[in-house]
Amino acid sequence: MNINNYDSTINNSMFLSKVDNIFILLYTGIMFDDLNRVKHKMTPELFEKYKEILDENNSKNVRQMYDELNVKTSSITNITKTEDKIIVKVMLICRYMNYLVDKTTLKFKSGNDDTREEHTLTLTLEKRVDAKDIKVSMHCPACGSPANVNAYGVCPYCGTRFNTEDFDYILTNIE
Repeated sequence: MNINNYDSTINNSMFLSKVDNIFILLYTGIMFDDLNRVKHKMTPELFEKYKEILDENNSKNVRQMYDELNVKTSSITNITKTEDKIIVKVMLICRYMNYLVDKTTLKFKSGNDDTREEHTLTLTLEKRVDAKDIKVSMHCPACGSPANVNAYGVCPYCGTRFNTEDFDYILTNIE
């Protein structure tokens, strides 16, 4: 599958690198109890799902750990273009140790902290067909300052949150 047949602004390697980075940002955000660096790269519904997981962990005073997290492979499995959006499914094979630690003592509570396990996930990303040119997004829509939208999601000068779905692919689901 060649994404460039559906979206002339990106090629497969760039797209898959983007997907891998979003996945890593999400899982490290869970580990560090801070989803702010990835919030703008997912739908509000998906963000709430992972925020609820963090809230549940915090209520139990545990931290989810994904040690030695890496993406082994990622590949586009399906691309659909509708009237208003491009929907891309990516099979991601990743490896990590999956366990919980007590947030106060940092002692192991449960899970596997000995060996990495391999997991196969399907990530769904969407982009609006009428998305703005990414070059426009390199400046804050509120104050016009230069901004690295992909790195921060908010303007470092005025604090305006960027709406990534206006110009780029956003994560809509993980199975």
